[in-house]
Amino acid sequence: MYIFEKIFNSRTMSLALEQFGKLSLGEFILFSLIGILFVTAIVLLRRLFEKETELSDILAGIVMAVYLSIILQLTLVCRADNSRIGIELDVFHGLLGEANSYHWLMIAYVILNCMLFVPFGFVLSLFSFVHKRKALVQCAFVVLISLILSMIIEITQLITGRGYYEIQDLIVNVLGGFIGWVVFRIVSFIINIVAGRIMER
Repeated sequence: MYIFEKIFNSRTMSLALEQFGKLSLGEFILFSLIGILFVTAIVLLRRLFEKETELSDILAGIVMAVYLSIILQLTLVCRADNSRIGIELDVFHGLLGEANSYHWLMIAYVILNCMLFVPFGFVLSLFSFVHKRKALVQCAFVVLISLILSMIIEITQLITGRGYYEIQDLIVNVLGGFIGWVVFRIVSFIINIVAGRIMER
């Protein structure tokens, strides 16, 4: 209970959220529309080559486009150039040592950073090229694509100076994607059980 109060109190969480920056409604709508147009273009191109796209893939693509617009803002767009310069290779940076306010802040930040990628892992699992494969392959796909996206973000932050390049971020982002996949598997399992019972009636 003590640890929970230290990490999830309003001041610590507010400071941790400040590390991500603030969302702009206008930019959110703009990036979402660009993403949706990109999904539409892919569907039209597939039809041009006489390849059908499943409705679930189209819906997952739209949700992913909206979600990526949020990630793009939180990790890059809303930050000023050269505002955060540096490389941190310590996996346990800020997590070990004296239990002071900075320690709890870093733990809260890591938790939020992990949670940021949970929806990504879940939505990615909705695509047919993922969920139609065996569980182990699904997991590998989600982990690999989460790692690639996280690396793109970290490298872009390093080049633009809009964030520190941190190995810790790579690990917790991938963990978040993995948790999203696990949630997808649990939800799918429950839905299949419920659907099976309905069919038996």
